[in-house]
Amino acid sequence: MISRCLVFIFFCLAASVARAADVVPSNAEGCDYHLRGQIVAGDAEKLKVLPITSQGITLCLDSPGGNFAEGKRLFDTIWQQDIATMVRSGERCESACSLAFLGGSMRIGTAVIRFQMRSLRPGGKLGFHSPSLNLPNENSYPASEVQTAFAIALKAAESFFDIKLSEEHGVKAMTDFLYQRILGTRPENMFHIETVGDAVLANITVTGMTPPASITEREIANVCDNAYAANLMDGRPGYTTSAQYYEEILAGDPDGERKVVLTRQGEDLVGKVFNYFSASKFSALGCSVRISDDWKRFWDTDYTPLSVYFEQYSVGDDFGDGVGEEFSAPYWYLLPASLTLGQQAERNAAGQAANAPASTPVPAPAASGAGGFVRLGGYDLYGGDLPDGVLRNMGAEGCVSSCNARGGCDAVTHDRWNRICILKSVGSSNGRLYLLSKADTYVQPSLADSLKPNQNVPVQTFTKQNKGFPGQPDESLQAGSAEQCAALCSERACLGFNWSPGAGRCDLFARPDVYSDAEGVVAGFMVQPSQ
Repeated sequence: MISRCLVFIFFCLAASVARAADVVPSNAEGCDYHLRGQIVAGDAEKLKVLPITSQGITLCLDSPGGNFAEGKRLFDTIWQQDIATMVRSGERCESACSLAFLGGSMRIGTAVIRFQMRSLRPGGKLGFHSPSLNLPNENSYPASEVQTAFAIALKAAESFFDIKLSEEHGVKAMTDFLYQRILGTRPENMFHIETVGDAVLANITVTGMTPPASITEREIANVCDNAYAANLMDGRPGYTTSAQYYEEILAGDPDGERKVVLTRQGEDLVGKVFNYFSASKFSALGCSVRISDDWKRFWDTDYTPLSVYFEQYSVGDDFGDGVGEEFSAPYWYLLPASLTLGQQAERNAAGQAANAPASTPVPAPAASGAGGFVRLGGYDLYGGDLPDGVLRNMGAEGCVSSCNARGGCDAVTHDRWNRICILKSVGSSNGRLYLLSKADTYVQPSLADSLKPNQNVPVQTFTKQNKGFPGQPDESLQAGSAEQCAALCSERACLGFNWSPGAGRCDLFARPDVYSDAEGVVAGFMVQPSQ
């Protein structure tokens, strides 16, 4: 009878006997704990006893789903505690598990502001669908039992809407797009986050993506399109794919013309995209974004996200001087909405993700303006030292000025920690850049593209006991050892780290200042020995 079936209601994965999911400590990269197995009643209680540190914890999920009600309880527990969620490459989180995933967030800072902390890596599967009601194969049911089943279905819909309403400090657990796709996907099917566009519209962070080789008009259009989709695009009845939303975005205002403009201002690139749709008659929205030359340092981090502005302007005119609405955009918004996570997983598996910012930066586009040098942060140019070209007690600005005043000088390497300036000639160097945490190389714009990072020399990590880098870290994570902290650093846009054994805290710095005494702290920095 139907009462006998109720244990199988919603996200039931039939056949095998349900076994409780395991929640265990994890040594996997980026994970503090792992939840594995089918979700059954009581699994949420296992999260409530986990020791949550001041930095929160990350729970990696690998489950085919299971009990719908318990998935909702997992969501509530994760949302209420400082737990980040992640689906790693080669693992899956589907059905009831995906509800738990949506709760990933942390409340950070003295103001206790909630930040979304849920991420999907290429090669991981994150799948959603509507709840199911599995009934025995009988011809008819009493009206009372049908009413009971209908009430349970309404309760499931209410639970979905509860998640949809979960919002704090601008962090939404479920977007309109995702809500629509869940209810529109039948129980026997699965809606997976498959493209960058899917992730943008579902407000799910993707990490482990390869950054573009350089910033062109295409990347400017990508970040503006993605920012518009995430913040200004309302849900559309009848739309079943993210591609339909982006087709509408590209259509823009019917009276205007889409145009992308890219210019350089000092060490920054400034991009503008014209003709996004505006509800105001005879007006369109223009998008502008400023990107610094060292943008690759911040790839796959939450540090200094891009600021994207949308400003209303009259169709046919220019824009840029008015008051616009500002939105933050992660750097992966530079990728096209159509890019699939499967394509990225294949590249990663083939070892082709060579553009990671810590190991393969690409020199910035040439700068305009007389005497304007391009900064290649965190690198030493090997060779090409000019005679009597070592200048001490000098900042970067004075170093570049000294090069401009010296005949034959077209580049410098500046040691920030020791304030040492080395004047150089690119033509006399080997044209190779070596990673060096304490240094930056500045080069004349016309020569920037001729300098390439050395891919043949391994990067080494050096540590100093009872030393630490000062200032606010760009990112703080948990690590059980200095070696684990170093590994986290090497996977991110990081050139230095502080590891605090007592707290197990790993503080990462994209551009570390000189270290100083710090009792009980281990400072680490990256060096690629020149040959």
